Amino acid sequence: MEERTGQEKIKLDQNQDLYQILIETSRELICLHDPEGIYLYVNPIIETLTGFKPEEMLGRNPYDFIHPDDRERIIIDSHNPAKEGRPTVATQYRFLKKDGDYVWFQTLTQPIKNKEGTVTYLNTTSRDVTDQVRLTESLQQEKKFSSIMAELAKVGAWESNIETGSLYWSSEIYRILERDPSLGIDRDTVYQKYSYSEDMEKLRENNLRVYQKGETYSVEHRMVTETGRVIWVRTQGKPAYSDGRIVGVYGAMQDITLSKLVEEEIRLSEKKFSEAFHSSGNGIILLDKNGHFLELNQSFAKMLGYEPDELLFKSFQDVTHPEDLNIGAEAFRKIIDGERNGAQFAKRYIHKKGHIVWVFITGVAVRKDSGELMFIVAQIQDISRKRILENILREKNARLRSVGTHLKERISQLEEFNQIVSHNMRSPIGNISTLVKFLEEAETEEEKVEYMDYLKTTSDQLLKTLNEIVEVIKIRQSPKVVSEEILFESVFSRVKAMFLGQILECDAEIIADFSESPSIVYPPVYLESIFLNLLSNSLKYRCESPHPVIRFRTYWSHGNHVLEVQDNGLGIDLNKHGDQIFKLHKRFHRNTDGRGLGLFMTKNQIESLGGEIHVESTPGQGTKFIIHLSKANEFAI
Repeated sequence: MEERTGQEKIKLDQNQDLYQILIETSRELICLHDPEGIYLYVNPIIETLTGFKPEEMLGRNPYDFIHPDDRERIIIDSHNPAKEGRPTVATQYRFLKKDGDYVWFQTLTQPIKNKEGTVTYLNTTSRDVTDQVRLTESLQQEKKFSSIMAELAKVGAWESNIETGSLYWSSEIYRILERDPSLGIDRDTVYQKYSYSEDMEKLRENNLRVYQKGETYSVEHRMVTETGRVIWVRTQGKPAYSDGRIVGVYGAMQDITLSKLVEEEIRLSEKKFSEAFHSSGNGIILLDKNGHFLELNQSFAKMLGYEPDELLFKSFQDVTHPEDLNIGAEAFRKIIDGERNGAQFAKRYIHKKGHIVWVFITGVAVRKDSGELMFIVAQIQDISRKRILENILREKNARLRSVGTHLKERISQLEEFNQIVSHNMRSPIGNISTLVKFLEEAETEEEKVEYMDYLKTTSDQLLKTLNEIVEVIKIRQSPKVVSEEILFESVFSRVKAMFLGQILECDAEIIADFSESPSIVYPPVYLESIFLNLLSNSLKYRCESPHPVIRFRTYWSHGNHVLEVQDNGLGIDLNKHGDQIFKLHKRFHRNTDGRGLGLFMTKNQIESLGGEIHVESTPGQGTKFIIHLSKANEFAI
């Protein structure tokens, strides 16, 4: 009898030791309070979570650390019901850390009653949900400022054009449906090959409402991949308008197959959250020094799709993803060898059905007084859903950045083109005004005839420029502006004629050498605008003495055309104005006429075609512009 009593005591002591280990190694904060909330016990994880040691918290009031804005809610929703012995719900609040920052806790408070039914203690279990709260806040902020983009930027994007009949898939949708992107896609293939027969009508109805009524939709349905697998996807559609009419539909498709499995696993696991070990929401396992399972809870077995008895005949290597074997094995070896007592790491397990389960593992060695390893206790947290949400968030952000960049480019191109129309007319018209003045002041008939010829030449060039701009406007209504091979000399001669009056007026010497690179494939109106702005700039900011000398030359450098324009004019102080030269409406000489548009337009024209422009200048000595022109055949707007 005494021997049996002794054995029961040893077993009880072992269980108590085990529960103490589980509590003291728990990644969740476990506390004991009196009914007023004063700390009576705090497990060691408090130092990791807040920076306070357990002994620093004993005898303290939790409300000294809870954010003032959260205190009343905690009292009403959690503290008062627990004091009265009523059920409570998990609450989230901010808790002050030792370094002055706040950590977000989610806490469940449970009353502990004596035999008479009086609440004598309060037990709280808390976990750090800071990352989840920040993620939620980030998603809410994103939704507030870009609700439309956030709605569509899921996983894969698609667009259908009614007028052309074309259908676009992003690379992610090709991946989801296991189709080779080089094959392209069309509507008939989508419905006949990839749509699940029982869900096809639902898709047709939703798309019909978009085309006819402009109604957006979001629908979950099944699809069949190229290899014949049936998957679940969520498809969203939204009408695309042009001039008030629907011209197409665009949207997003998300593969939610894994998400549905994970959500189902989480739902089943949450039913077991009632007891410390076998009913814990996280997996808990005990391993021997050979890596075999000594004991495991139902949650861990459920996490991998096995029955507990099935896993007891396996080691942790048997259920680990092959690429992650070294991660767990190395951590396990160091614990066995006594190099460390614990380890934390993320790794992948293989579900019984074959899919991946991402987990975060916290393992701690339990040793005898002699240092010999008894077993390793490890808590396993399933983080698959978190990984999925992180991936979705990254994809959303990438999509938003891409759309934002595209919109900025479109706005810049439209603004630049509007300015070409207005600005390129200003200099020729000013030239005509100068020639008219010369004509009025002409003293002989020969001078009048000469100036009339100049006027005719300038007006003809102006009319030609207007006609070209009109042609460009027509071309811009199509998707692309096509470049053509043009001679630098031809375009420059036409531009020079526009400024003939100003050149004569200031006795400017214009030197052009295009022999090293005589031609280029480029949009003619853009090259003419670049010449026009640079010549206008040199004439406008000329020095009175000596007479203006302006040089234009082209040459090849690293496979690109280079255009250099150099003058001996006023120059620019680059130390003072270097970062402002190409900004809109920026001028650097008060006594000259101008609106600060020319260089701004030139830079945008050059960069929109993949080129670069640089400037070298010294006040009083002149300016040199070095332009690396693109060899692109066309420019999409």
